[in-house]
Amino acid sequence: MADREGLPALLTLQERLKFLFETVRPPGKARYSFRQVAEAIKTEHGVEISGQYIQQIESGERRNPGVVQVRALASFFGVPPEYLLGGGETDKVTGELNRLREAIEVRERLDEMMDDAMRDPDLQGIVLKARGVPPRYLQLVAGMLDEVRRIEGLDEVTDTDRGRPH
Repeated sequence: MADREGLPALLTLQERLKFLFETVRPPGKARYSFRQVAEAIKTEHGVEISGQYIQQIESGERRNPGVVQVRALASFFGVPPEYLLGGGETDKVTGELNRLREAIEVRERLDEMMDDAMRDPDLQGIVLKARGVPPRYLQLVAGMLDEVRRIEGLDEVTDTDRGRPH
């Protein structure tokens, strides 16, 4: 179920916590484990909480967690405690988290593309030769490659495709 802006309608603590686990992730990983979150909360906030307790909240098995635990979870995920409790600007925070998730997905796709490209020995050689070359000459080489792509009938590569704004 989504609201009129296309954002998920997160009506319960369970849904909001599940959304945080799906959205706020460690770099290059699918999601935090319940144990990782529990250990970080204990280390950073001194709050005793187990991975199982967090899993019970996320699954809906535990519906009324303690205030201290809710505050610690909110702090870990970088949201106000009111977000988890459904008060305040829940829709605004959900929208910001969606934008964060979209940005992370774009970054991951770019990283994948770069990883794929760097497996090509010919490209590796070009990159190694380009190290230390002044920017004005790199721009000259980029222009030459653009011309080769045009001659060969390949798609144009824009600055956005290279991961830089225009």
